[in-house]
Amino acid sequence: MSQAIPAVSRQHAQTVTIEREMNQYGALTVYVDEENATRHVVEYASEELESTLRELPSGSSVPLVTEPIGTRGNAWRATSLTR
Repeated sequence: MSQAIPAVSRQHAQTVTIEREMNQYGALTVYVDEENATRHVVEYASEELESTLRELPSGSSVPLVTEPIGTRGNAWRATSLTR
């Protein structure tokens, strides 16, 4: 009988560039450099992380860990920021 292999987390920091600063509803648009993709970050793992990202101007590049929310659309949760 075969045993299930535990899933390995693929979450790692990716360099993202702020395309549009966070709006009044907490949505932030970022460009993921290594994937040539745009993501809409709409949830944050903590208020501190949200506050830090809110302060970043357009054009800033930072290492950010994100995870998709749900199975459809382009909504993402920011889970951590590495400096």
